[in-house]
Order: sequence, then C-alpha cells, then structure tokens
Amino acid sequence: MSITHPIVSDRVARTLIVLSLFIGAVSAASAGDDTRPSGPYFGQEPPGLEAEIFARDLISLTGRYEFAISFAPGGKRLLFSTQTGEDRTEIWYSHVIGGAWTTPETVRLSGGTCKGEMEAFFTPDGHRVFFAPFDEGLGVRIWQVEFEGNLWGEPSPLAGPIANDPAFFPTSAASGALYYTNVAERRPYRAVEDADGQWQVEPLDIDFGGHVFVAPDESFVLVDARANDSLGDGDIYVAFATDDGGWTTPINLGPAVNSEHSESCPSLSADGKYLFFSRYDEPGGVAQIYWVDAQVIDDARNRQLIEQTVHDSIAWALAKDRDRLEQIIAHDDDYFSFHPSGLDGVHGYDEFARRFKLWMDPRFEATRTDVRSFRCHLSPSRDVAWFSAILDDCYTWDGEPGCWKDTRWTGVLEHRDDRWQIVQMHFSFASDREQEKNRPQDSVD
Repeated sequence: MSITHPIVSDRVARTLIVLSLFIGAVSAASAGDDTRPSGPYFGQEPPGLEAEIFARDLISLTGRYEFAISFAPGGKRLLFSTQTGEDRTEIWYSHVIGGAWTTPETVRLSGGTCKGEMEAFFTPDGHRVFFAPFDEGLGVRIWQVEFEGNLWGEPSPLAGPIANDPAFFPTSAASGALYYTNVAERRPYRAVEDADGQWQVEPLDIDFGGHVFVAPDESFVLVDARANDSLGDGDIYVAFATDDGGWTTPINLGPAVNSEHSESCPSLSADGKYLFFSRYDEPGGVAQIYWVDAQVIDDARNRQLIEQTVHDSIAWALAKDRDRLEQIIAHDDDYFSFHPSGLDGVHGYDEFARRFKLWMDPRFEATRTDVRSFRCHLSPSRDVAWFSAILDDCYTWDGEPGCWKDTRWTGVLEHRDDRWQIVQMHFSFASDREQEKNRPQDSVD
C-alpha cells in the first residue's frame, strides 16, 4: 500500500521513488540572489480571518500537492512535504541566510534508509524533528532526528509500543508528548517517552479525527475529518482539553477555514498566530497549502461556549439548577427580555429574579428543551455576541402540559469575568398563516 495524503490507499503499490539529496550550505548563486523572499513567513503578507494560499508559486505550486508545513521557533526555518503523482513524496527545507529565505531544497532525513519520507515537524524547542519515512505496504513509522543550527544529527526510529503499528503525522507538545495518527486504526494517538527511551501510547478519547496537531500546551488539538456538519469531503476541527483529562466534541472551524473542497493536515506556526492546512481545490484533487489567522480557533471555542450558555439558560430548569441561571443572566438594571405572553417585557435583573418563585415552585416541572438552528455572530472585539435559534421549551404546571414550540429566539451576550452572560433576549411565535392572507407583500411589482 502506498501512502497518499490525506487518505491511506486500500491497494498495495510498489513504486515509491527514492530521492537522495542531502541538505548542505546554500550555493553561492542562491545566497546572492536578491529575488529571494525575505521577512517572516517566507516574506508573505499575513492573512486575516479568511484563508489564503500560502506563498503562491514559491511553496504552493500549481499541479503539485503540498502538505504538513512546520516552522521552527523564531520562524527562520521551515519544513514541508510534497507529493507529485503517486510515486514521489518528499520533504523540503528552507531557512534564512543574510535576511532572505533560501530556495527550498529536498532533504533525506532518514539518510536514504527508507524509500520515501513525509511530514517533518519541529519540536516546540526547535532542537528535534519528528518525521514519517516509509517503505512498501504499511511500512510507515515515526522517526526522530536532532537538529542544531543547520546541521542534522543521526536519524533513528522511535522504539517501544509506538513501533508496533503504522503511524504518521507526528507533532509534539512542550511537555515532550507526541501526537500522531495510527494508520491502521485511522485515529489519533498520544505517546510519551519513558526513562528507557520506549514510547508508550494511548488513543485520544475524541469522537473522531484523522491527522492530529497538538497545541504546545496541549490545550487543544486540531484534526481533520468528515462528519455530519462538514462543509465538504473533509474539514478541519478543533477539540479542547477538559478539566477531567478528556476532550470536547470536535468543533468545525467553519467557512473561514473549510469549504466545499476537502481540507486536511492542519498545523500551527511556532508562535501560534497562524493556522496552516491543505485544501484540495485544484483539478484532479491536488492540494495547496493555505493559512489563516489562528483567531478562528478562539472564535470556534467562543461559539461553543456561547451555544452552551444559551442552551443552559433554558435547560437549567430541567434540574432546577438556579445557580447556573444566575451565572448566565447579567445582573444589570438594564437587562431586558421580551416574551410573547406580554408586551411589557422584563426590565432589569431584579424583575427577572422574581420569576424564580414560579420556576422553583414544585408544581412547575420542565419536561423538554430543544435548541436548534443556532447561529452566532461575534463582534470584532470578541466581547459581544448576537445569536438566533429555534426553541421548544415544554413543561407541566400542576400536572397540566404546556409548551413554547417553534419559538423564534434572539439575544445578545457580553463576555464578562471570563464567561458569557446574556444581557438581552427576545422570544416570539410564528404568526398564524390565516392572518397573513391579506397582509401586503414586502415588495411591490
């Protein structure tokens, strides 16, 4: 089986061409070339919150598949992988000399031991590189090589249980933990090196994910996958670490990153400012490297927290968790909510709090809460959010059932004291269609 990114082929192929080029000093011609890019990130203008091709015609070349880019700390060295057709997979290296980037050159980090190489990632301290050389079939394993200045050390495969299964896409945390994809199981794993140099492994407890990239502090991981909410054949997701050692359900990073095409192989710049990934948007399914401001990751987290906050502002009643609702509703004199049952609305938190007498009454019982079609928009400052949703809020009062069904629900939240609080809400019911028959249309021919 040949290794083809981002999908592991189901057929055995034999042809993986071996290229043997060793990295050395840059040639005098290259070193004196004033056309070489200079400045951070290969001289590219940083992107905003919409993904752009990275280094078009310099690293991202038309007709060539590029993936798995990694910048060393300090941003003056980079590695990335390419695949041309199905028989040539290579690692490329460039670094800054005299204030300018060298022309990328292929490197053979395994010293020619293996037939092909891919996915080389610097460790957070920049002194080691993990990569994935491979032979035929499932013969892909993770290797390491020391790196100092522009000198490569002696490469070696990782020992221990990590060597028992095919593995690739090795990214590491500041703690030394290694995250990778178990190819046979097609799921992400975490490995830790013990005192004897053996790498002990365990699968990540997340719902789904392929190629996995870990944040240096292990506060989140990026994965690619095709799920129910994917915009294309595969999207980039983020899962955040939880206090109990687990992970949140992966969150789709949305249209700022994902498209109708497939996105794969996520990674971060060493300073954490930018997210890189491959997008298969060329004819024939060829991918180029894109990048985007890493703010999209924080935005995804905020949207998840906002959605949970909005959900809990109704669902608290199922368990009558009054403390939770008191944390959610802003204790403001100008808090406001408008309900379909009255035209005056609720003015101020004190008036809102008086309703607890009704909700905590044993005759009131919440029976079902459903929040769907949720949408959220963040302000540029990321401290205000607007939402809309459709709500079913069902209950019984003294045994008699009642329900707000298909309720239109909008509101505003503010980020205060490290949490989101609702400052305004509006609930309304859909109009009776019979009442709409004689209503003037919104436009006139």
